[in-house]
Amino acid sequence: MKENAIIWTRVSTKHQEDNGGSLVDQKLKCENYAQSHDMNIKGHYGGTHESAKTPGKMVKEMVSAIKKDKTIRNVVIARGDRFSRNAGQGISILNELRELGVIVVEAGTGLDTSTPEGLLMLQMKICMAQWDNTNRTNNFTSGRKNCMRNGVYCGPAPIGYDKQGKSINSTFTINSDGYLIRKAFQWKLQGVANCDILKRLALHGLHLRKQRLHEILTNPFYTGLIVNKMLNYEEIEGKHPRIVSREDYLRVQEIIKGRTGIYKHKKETPRFPLKRFVRCWKDRTYFTAYTNNKKNIDYYKCNVDGCKTNVSAKKMHRKFEELLSTYNIPIELVSVFRDVIGNIISTDQREKKAVLSSLKKKKSECEGKMQKCRIKFATDVMDEDTFEITMEKLKDDLQGINLQLTECNQDLSNLEIRIDEIFVMCCNLVSLWKNSTLETSQKLQNLVFPDGIFWDKEICGYRTEKENRALAVMRRITGICKNKKEKNSVEISSLSQVCA
Repeated sequence: MKENAIIWTRVSTKHQEDNGGSLVDQKLKCENYAQSHDMNIKGHYGGTHESAKTPGKMVKEMVSAIKKDKTIRNVVIARGDRFSRNAGQGISILNELRELGVIVVEAGTGLDTSTPEGLLMLQMKICMAQWDNTNRTNNFTSGRKNCMRNGVYCGPAPIGYDKQGKSINSTFTINSDGYLIRKAFQWKLQGVANCDILKRLALHGLHLRKQRLHEILTNPFYTGLIVNKMLNYEEIEGKHPRIVSREDYLRVQEIIKGRTGIYKHKKETPRFPLKRFVRCWKDRTYFTAYTNNKKNIDYYKCNVDGCKTNVSAKKMHRKFEELLSTYNIPIELVSVFRDVIGNIISTDQREKKAVLSSLKKKKSECEGKMQKCRIKFATDVMDEDTFEITMEKLKDDLQGINLQLTECNQDLSNLEIRIDEIFVMCCNLVSLWKNSTLETSQKLQNLVFPDGIFWDKEICGYRTEKENRALAVMRRITGICKNKKEKNSVEISSLSQVCA
């Protein structure tokens, strides 16, 4: 009388499936064994990519089926290591099946668990499979650590980079997305909100989720560093090109400081426009904000132990308005100041024209290289693989150059509009700051003080380290006017020289 049996097959990775350990091959070996030993096959269990570390859902399904069908007396497997590669769990399952009166038999050798010797041999094979797994994992981990200590990242290329080669020979190049990520860091430094950065990136063809953008802005890889838990998060100088400077990266981290790394959208309240803009003069850390519900009073606070500077929002806002008022334009100097703005922006435009000229030259050189590459390929001087890799790299470079050219041209074409916008803003900064939306107020703050400002509790007021160049000139002119007993005696010509 034929004994009933089921077949178990398993591969834990696609690599095993592609290298002689396929489910089809295992199933065929098991079926041939069952047929030659007069067994009746009642089912097939197992499947692709069953975990090597845990029994998995499919093992539990097989054991459940055996418990329901008392006629099953055999489980046929291709090899012992295909049953399980975790010694403790595999041996436990073998023992459980043996207690149910079921024999596990290895089709390749005929070993089975019906005898103590056969059971021991299969248990040893499972133990050897786990040892092999552990050994290969250790070698793999050691190899990755060695690569990263030598400045070569072994994982998949982060967004913004293309990767060529493997292991220690891996190289990274910045692609077109990388140039957009660089812009994202710059926008963040300018005070642009994440939601607006996402919209700007989308206009250029890079669509990201808000959580993904946060990951990018906090990833030190973009500043040329490799930081990985395999190396206990030690900072290693990478050989890949950096997208953002260390200085700018650290400034961005200061801006987003206090977040957990898990993105949670929280709507900003207009009651605290100076949040993440004002820093403590003593500790150089950004103030947070809160509301005392009992007193119904808003506060800004330094959270550093030993400092705990606590200032009412009303006082800080009033002091900030006083600071902004030093930049208001006296009516007598309106025309002069507009010229000052025009001169400074024109200087900036001249610098951008130089950049534009350089970009056009780079574009011409890149197009020339592409043409030479096509000629070499057409004349069989270059093989197809080299041609495709080289052209792909040149296309990415050209796309990045064209993106920069577009942005540069847009800036150059809006000279008068920019002058008018800045001029209108500066006519009454205090009124604009007080009566605008949160986003506009913060843009104004970052325009006047690009690196933020500091609150010094010793003087109960603000300290500044960097201010907008055009507005700095305006403040100097305003100061001169206030120091004159008679403003009418101020000569426009002398004030114009102050602007130089």
